[in-house]
This record gives sequence, C-alpha cells and structure tokens, in this order.
Amino acid sequence: MLAVILLTLAAATAVEKIAGREVALASIYSAWWFVALWGTLAAVACSYIIGMALYRNKPAFLLHAALAVILCGALVTFATAKRGYIHLRQGETVRAYTPDKDATTRSLPFNVKLVLFDIEYHPDTDAPADFISFLKIDDEIVRVSMNKIYTRHGYRLYQMDYDPDEMGSTLLVNHDPWGIGLTYAGYGMLAAAMLWLLWRRIGWRGMLWTVLPVAGLWIYISQLNPMTPVLRSPMLAAHVSVIMASYALFLFITVTAIAGLCSRKRRLQFYRWNMRLLYPAVFLLAAGIFIGAVWANISWGRYWGWDAKETWALITLLVYAVPFHRQSLAYFRSPCRFHLYCAIAFAAVAITFFGVSFLLGGIHSYI
Repeated sequence: MLAVILLTLAAATAVEKIAGREVALASIYSAWWFVALWGTLAAVACSYIIGMALYRNKPAFLLHAALAVILCGALVTFATAKRGYIHLRQGETVRAYTPDKDATTRSLPFNVKLVLFDIEYHPDTDAPADFISFLKIDDEIVRVSMNKIYTRHGYRLYQMDYDPDEMGSTLLVNHDPWGIGLTYAGYGMLAAAMLWLLWRRIGWRGMLWTVLPVAGLWIYISQLNPMTPVLRSPMLAAHVSVIMASYALFLFITVTAIAGLCSRKRRLQFYRWNMRLLYPAVFLLAAGIFIGAVWANISWGRYWGWDAKETWALITLLVYAVPFHRQSLAYFRSPCRFHLYCAIAFAAVAITFFGVSFLLGGIHSYI
C-alpha cells in the first residue's frame, strides 16, 4: 500500500505538470479513490500495529497514533471545511462570502466592513513589507494582514489580495474548526513522539548536536531582508532551517552508504551510524513539513495544498521512513542492502530540492 501511495503521488506531480493543476486536483487529489487509498493505508497500518503489538513500544505507538490523528483531521477537513472569498471596497459592509466552488453566496454570523486598506514598505525601498486590511467586525476594529489572521465564531479571515487603486481588499474565509483542531492535535502528538524516540535512539548529546546546526541556519535565515510579505514570518526560518539540516543529514547518509558499499571492512560500522542518523534526518524533515503546514494554514487558509514541492517532500519522508521497519522487513537487516537503498533513496531528495524547481514548478519553485 505504501508503494502504491508513493507511485500515485509521483504520478500526480507529473500529471499536474502535463495537464495542469486543476486537472490534477480534480482527477487525483480531490477524487474519492485517492481518499480511499489513504484510508486503506491507515486500515492496513492499524492492522499491522495490532499484529506486531506495537502498543508495547510506547513512543513508536504514539508516533503512529499521531499519524492516524493527522489523517483523520485531513479527512474531516476534506468532508466539512468551507472556504470562500469576500471582496470589499473601502467603507463597504457585507455579511456573506462567495464559496470557491459555488457562485451562491453564504451568510456569515457577523458583519465585515473595510475601514482602510494599507501597504507597508521596507524602509527606504518600494518593496512591500505587508498588506493590511483594517476591518470593523460588528463593533470591533481588527487588523488582518499577511501571516496575521482574525478568528471569530470558528471563521478565519485571511488577507489575500487588493484592488489596483488600493481602495479595496479580498479576504479568504475559512471555516474548519474540527479539522484544524484534530490536525493540530496530531502535530502535537507527533512532536512529542519524535522527541521521545530521538532521546531513546541518540540520547541528549546526539539531540544537542542535531539542534546546533539547525540553530545556526535559523539565525542566518531570520536575518535575511527584505522579504515579500508572505515570507515575513518567524516560521520561515524554522521551516527552512530544519528541512535543510535534514537534507544535509540525508546527504551524509548517502555518502557513508556508498562508502559502506565500497568497503566491506567498515560496512557494518557505517550501517550502525546511518541507522542512528536516520532518526534525526527523518524527524527533522517531518518537523519541517509540519511547520510549513502550520505556516501555510496561517498564510493561505490551508495546511496542505498538494503543491509539487510539498508532495515530493512527503514522498521523501515516506521513502526514508521505510528502513525503520526492519523488524518486519528483513531486507533492511542486511548492511549491504540497507546502504544500497539509502544510496538510491537520495534521488527523492534531489527531485524535491532541484527537480521540482527545474522540472515541475509550483509555488515552491524558486527559478
């Protein structure tokens, strides 16, 4: 089932490149069979967890339970979330929004009035630093800007666009209290499980050596300026630094795996090293993906959009998570086969980092 998921995800990014994003969304990502595919994987995983008595290994059980909760949150969002848009001119008041999949307006439980739209600029430049809508929600004056949302009665308002004359603003409306709550609960469980497993596998000293390069990257990225409004978030440094640290670890694992294939004398030693390094590498990538998901939910009103970079990051995560299951997959108990797998698996990192930008495109393409 995991292999089917991986092949489907890879094929979906190719379909998006060839036929367009709307076709990929309609025929794959939003299709009932794609949801059923993930549901089947979850059912098979639950059966495996019970059969292997994984509940005896508390941190591993917590990690898999977290993934199940995240999938449940995604299903609830898919089935019940409401999204739409409000376009306001300065001084205009509305009490409804237009759904993104339907032209019929839907009412809101409050009034929204655009008092003023403003653009902040970086000092001494004409580069925008933020787009801000000052709104009157019933009797309250609030500010909605990039990376700063407003929540009322379970409805979340996001700054999305503005009129050329800067006298009007477009807001995204998102109503998904149950799905977001479940998903964020899963993220919290996942973070706890990963820290627990890291402490057991590499100890506090290993965790410290993992954090140090992440902290250095974090400080460096946070000093970059000027940035576009959507990038002006503390989550940028967190998101990028942990993912870059994970890619560096995957590269090191690949180099030592090739060395292990070439040196029979040190093959077992490299096997032990890489098995330990795999935990921080995979967990840093997972942390980076889920930090990015939270950031996306704050900026765009959705924590997962099936952008090509997101999809291939997920593929990379799943590919490198497979060797953790060596108790049930005898293939990975062989140092030679494990090294061969790690050497080939780095292709997923290369596609995620370079291939998406040069071949597939998307909102995370930087060329």
